[in-house]
Amino acid sequence: MRTIRNVTEAEVLDCFWRAELAASSRWTDAEVDERKRTWRERIGLFHGFPRDVDWERVALTADEVLGILYIDWDWWVRVSKGTRLATVAAEVQGRDDGDRAIAAAVDTNPELIVVTDPARSRLVLLEGHVRLTAYAAFPEYLPAELELYLGTSPTIADWSEF
Repeated sequence: MRTIRNVTEAEVLDCFWRAELAASSRWTDAEVDERKRTWRERIGLFHGFPRDVDWERVALTADEVLGILYIDWDWWVRVSKGTRLATVAAEVQGRDDGDRAIAAAVDTNPELIVVTDPARSRLVLLEGHVRLTAYAAFPEYLPAELELYLGTSPTIADWSEF
């Protein structure tokens, strides 16, 4: 993992909201506004998410990217057979043209947003589950290093999805 620069929470959140809107037609501006409220109030997906996160932009090797864990959310746990690994989910779901198109667009896709503890004992995905699954299904599209946002907090284990 290579640190590129420190970033603000506002930069990370701007990426998060853009990614939500770009992900599919299921997200509307109103739903993203609701998601912003849940972020501010630390409820739903963000229950227990710490406010003391230090954000940076980092570059991970392809192997490091494929070692990122999904959030501890029923769907992602089930599709990854309890491992929370995108590589397992890609095997379970199979490879399709939709995943190939997402993986092939790696240079223009929104950045993944990942969180960890100070020891970096594990990397957990906050945003970008479909993209990570596509990268796992078609790892040949991953560059030698992939830039993403990384948040670090000593209290990240308090987040319900860590």
